[in-house]
Amino acid sequence: MTLDEVIADLTARITDASPAAVVRVSRRSDVEVSIRAYARVEDETAIKAATQDVTLSVLTNDGLDVQVLVYDIATSLPPSEE
Repeated sequence: MTLDEVIADLTARITDASPAAVVRVSRRSDVEVSIRAYARVEDETAIKAATQDVTLSVLTNDGLDVQVLVYDIATSLPPSEE
């Protein structure tokens, strides 16, 4: 998988788990990215369950370091898109 494919897949999984989630992506290098999901606290477990296996798989199989961080949208407002 390419990094762009992983980002698209994980973004879809996050919005499936939490349709109202706001997603922000920060590329750190060609093999490292941070995906931040701002969602209702009730959706945190579902987002983690939907993304954890993928992030571990791409790390071990493709050498891509992808982090999915979940924030409570009620207490942490998402930054503006760049």
